[in-house]
Amino acid sequence: MKRTHLPKEFKKYFWDVDFEKLTFKKYPIFILERIMRLGDIEALKWLLKVPRRKIREVVNRSRELDPKTRNFWRVVYGK
Repeated sequence: MKRTHLPKEFKKYFWDVDFEKLTFKKYPIFILERIMRLGDIEALKWLLKVPRRKIREVVNRSRELDPKTRNFWRVVYGK
């Protein structure tokens, strides 16, 4: 991911934090968890640009993903 700041359209997913200070470089796991749980089709297209290893790491270690979301991403990216 070359860009560190998120697209402005993502602000709706991060209503509870200071969106202007939120960068992928500093908070990648938090951002990925939110997008994986709440993202629409455009957010998921953005997510596909993230390296697979990072997605797998979040799927395997996150305590924030519910079982259905975790299972979906395991199917998409493999265990």
